[in-house]
Amino acid sequence: MGNFKIKCRRAALLFVGWTLVSIIFAGISYAAAIGENNKEFGFASALRLNLVQFYLWAILAPLVFRFSRRFPIELRPLNVRNLLLYFPALISFAGIHQLIQLAVLWSITPRWRQKYPALIDCYRAYFAFGFYIDLIIALLIVIAVHALLYYQNFRASELAQSSLKTQLAQAQLRALKMQLHPHFLFNTLHSISSLVLEDPQKANSMIARLGDFLRLTVENSEQQFVTLKEETEFLRCYLDIEQVRFGDRLTVAFELEPQTLSAQVPHLILQPLVENAIQHAIAPRAAPGHINIEAKRLNSFLRVAISDNGPGISSNGNFVGKKCVGLSNVRTRLQQIYGSDFRFELMNANDGGLTVVMEIPFRRKADHGIAQQST
Repeated sequence: MGNFKIKCRRAALLFVGWTLVSIIFAGISYAAAIGENNKEFGFASALRLNLVQFYLWAILAPLVFRFSRRFPIELRPLNVRNLLLYFPALISFAGIHQLIQLAVLWSITPRWRQKYPALIDCYRAYFAFGFYIDLIIALLIVIAVHALLYYQNFRASELAQSSLKTQLAQAQLRALKMQLHPHFLFNTLHSISSLVLEDPQKANSMIARLGDFLRLTVENSEQQFVTLKEETEFLRCYLDIEQVRFGDRLTVAFELEPQTLSAQVPHLILQPLVENAIQHAIAPRAAPGHINIEAKRLNSFLRVAISDNGPGISSNGNFVGKKCVGLSNVRTRLQQIYGSDFRFELMNANDGGLTVVMEIPFRRKADHGIAQQST
């Protein structure tokens, strides 16, 4: 039913279009007749002539369109074979149109029948000039059809390129995201192996929590974005593993504004940041360590800050940010997703330790869908 309505609407638009063309050319013909003092050729005659002419072209136009689509003239490289086919094709279309047009006009115009009792006499009088006009019109229709086909191909090419770019970006994001799993698994399995002989109970507990974490990541492996609430659930699962490893040496505090919990964040974006804090602030020291995870909304941005009480960045502090797989991965993912519309910075806190700050556009689920469609 929907296709039928579309076809009817398209047919109505074509009818109106050809009618307007007929009226315009009728006015031109009538004006030319007045300029030549041809009083016998009134506007009604001009309108009848042009309506017959262009309505017949409206009937033949789909054939011209199909022919042009079947034998397009490719410019790069030039398709000589198809180009040569258009010479007999244009002559045929123009000839067929002129034969039908003169037959119709002769049958509906009494003055023509009086002047030319036989139809063949009408052909002898008007065919040559009418054929010349029809040849020009047929050529114009072919040009218009090719312009339409080139535009359609151009739009299809643009859409295909846009789709390929989107698929490439998604593949790159998935690759970056998947890099986190081997990196995290290597560190976790190393911790488990070190506990197997020292504390088998802790090792078993870590294996159980690792299974929970992997289950969550597998269930959400296709999602590039989750809410901050869901992301912190993944993070808590990871921290449970590290809590078994470090015990009382690790304390974690969450300070999340309620309005930030529904914000969309890249999946598994926080875990490498916290892992970096554990590797450089907790693991190397025997003293108790503290990690604070804070999230707040700053106008149109979501600000997430992860602070620790470790040694912070030394004079060659860029070493940490450049060499750490997790941090470089996070920065690359943010750049892939947000372009330049984000902030990612490492800084020493005033009271010691390192603070990693991430600011990204504040978007909820519906807002993020609109943003993706506009890019």
